Amino acid sequence: MKYLMALIIALLVPTAAFAKGGCKEDKQKFCKDVIEANGDVGACVEQHASELSEACKTKRESNADKNPSNDTPAAR
Repeated sequence: MKYLMALIIALLVPTAAFAKGGCKEDKQKFCKDVIEANGDVGACVEQHASELSEACKTKRESNADKNPSNDTPAAR
C-alpha cells in the first residue's frame, strides 16, 4: 500500500506542475507585445485559440469547466 501511494504521488506531481504552466509558453509566443504593454492577455489568447498548444487548450477547458458561470473569453 505504501508503494502504491508513492507511485500515485510521483505521477501526480509532474502532472500538476505541467498543468500549472500549460499556457505560459503560448502567452509568450502569441501575446508577448500585449504582455509588455500590460494589455488584455486573455483577449489575446482568445484570438489565438486555434493555434494554442494542446496543454493550453486542455487547461483552458478545465478552467471553463470549473467556472461555468464565468464564460467570457478573457476569463479563460
